[in-house]
Amino acid sequence: MVTVLVIDDSSFQRKILDGILTESGYKVIHSENGKDGIERVEKEQPDLIITDLLMPVHDGYWVLEQLNARGCTTPVIIVTSDIQKTTEKRCRDLGVAAFMNKPVEKNQVISTVKDALKRS
Repeated sequence: MVTVLVIDDSSFQRKILDGILTESGYKVIHSENGKDGIERVEKEQPDLIITDLLMPVHDGYWVLEQLNARGCTTPVIIVTSDIQKTTEKRCRDLGVAAFMNKPVEKNQVISTVKDALKRS
């Protein structure tokens, strides 16, 4: 079973993604911030990571930098309401597989996850 780590400080957003992914047959684990997210990556070794950008403790950029520094090749999908060109470029430079805008839609989540996993 494919394991997806969802890192987002919004319990509502985690619940939405959890429902969509679980219904589609994925195992979902959660984290509320970047620091805990990196700890979960090391412990759980998920097949895919979905992370928000703006979070307390450590943000999504920090998560991407930490994953790169550790040589982690797990595909990462950014879920955010901030999709400015500079944001997208910075994330792409850090190796992001895809972006999804908030609020997420079921079909978009499933197709983006499948595409990211195929390319990994």
